[in-house]
Amino acid sequence: MPLSLEIVTPERRVAQLTCDEVRAPGTQGGFGIRPGHASFMSGLEPGRLTVVSGGREEHFAVGGGFLQVDQDRVLVLADSAERRDEIDVERAERAFHEATERLRTMTEQDQNHALESARVRRATSRLGVAGR
Repeated sequence: MPLSLEIVTPERRVAQLTCDEVRAPGTQGGFGIRPGHASFMSGLEPGRLTVVSGGREEHFAVGGGFLQVDQDRVLVLADSAERRDEIDVERAERAFHEATERLRTMTEQDQNHALESARVRRATSRLGVAGR
């Protein structure tokens, strides 16, 4: 029996499909889900969400959020999520360079360090999914 996957952001439903496996960037490290997985919930880091169907992989760039598994249903509540073909590569490259430059002038104690670091991770994720 396949998994039912739904990826939702505050703005829209990004995907609703069935698949054989989901690999996600958890806050405690990456993990995979296959049919029959125990119910659980995890925070998500900005990164690549991989969906495997019939041996084919589809990638989504997620900007953090939460993932819930229950009875072969996987619900991703993402801060942002994009399919590969939706990513504006120039915008992602610009965001990466701008956030990296701001981060270079900060120490870890700076109040905006975590925010800029997250921006770098989101842009890196988007560029990775876009194949750059």
